[in-house]
Amino acid sequence: MDEQAQLAAELVQLRAENQRLRDEASDSAAANTKFRVLFEHSSDAHLIFDHSGILDCNRAAVEMLGCADKAQLLRLHPAVLSPEFQPDGRRSLEKSAEMDALARERGYHSFEWTHRRVSGEDFPVEVTLTPVLLPGGPALLVVWHELTEIKRREAELRAQLELIRQQQAEIQRLSLPVLEVWDGVIMVPVLGALDRVSAQALLGPVLAAVGRRRAHTVILDLTGLTGADAPTASHLGDLLAAVRLLGAEGLVVGIGPEVAVAFLAAGAALPRVRTLASLREAIELCTRRDRLSPRP
Repeated sequence: MDEQAQLAAELVQLRAENQRLRDEASDSAAANTKFRVLFEHSSDAHLIFDHSGILDCNRAAVEMLGCADKAQLLRLHPAVLSPEFQPDGRRSLEKSAEMDALARERGYHSFEWTHRRVSGEDFPVEVTLTPVLLPGGPALLVVWHELTEIKRREAELRAQLELIRQQQAEIQRLSLPVLEVWDGVIMVPVLGALDRVSAQALLGPVLAAVGRRRAHTVILDLTGLTGADAPTASHLGDLLAAVRLLGAEGLVVGIGPEVAVAFLAAGAALPRVRTLASLREAIELCTRRDRLSPRP
């Protein structure tokens, strides 16, 4: 190949290499434009940090921190963006260094954090840290997703659940009244299912009524009992045993066919206690006893 042909071939190669570089530059510019659009217009706050502080941020970060403009934010020292302590009691400076190290070690790290606006108001965010390499050296791309509204809704939900719990406890208390039906005789109508929670809620009022009214007899009316099983019998047995410890007698009335069959099917048995068909029979028994053995 003569010298002219060789130069022509090199020229072709140079033109191809130049076109490749132009294409790469064009792709890089397009990618940079797309990144800048996403960066600037995201509803989450985006900031870029390096060892010297804040290098760049988007409009959402300016608004989230309550700054007048981007220039004000870029002048801030990162330390003023967090309270001295995080909710777990750790110092923000110490914990932030640990979070940064985890992000560089793992290539990505996400966690909850409390930040501070320039007004001094603290607010919760979900932070995502991603290590990036810039022409000036390594840096961190930081994304903040504010959790204020989510936390507010969670607090409202917890308050609603607590209110429901209190209402259910009150309903439970009202559904298990303790009534004095005769001098020294109290009656407890058991309505619905008697689970462990219901039995515990019933125990205190019954024992308090026995002591306060000096009751000698406690009548458990099971006419309204549902869902009878072995645990139900056990709960009733515990209640009757506690009554006996206070010197009172327990009577059980209103065991219908369905409850009896349910106890038998579950292999459950009430402790030794006198059972009567109805509340009327129990009250008549107590009045006869009082006539035969009047209380002092």
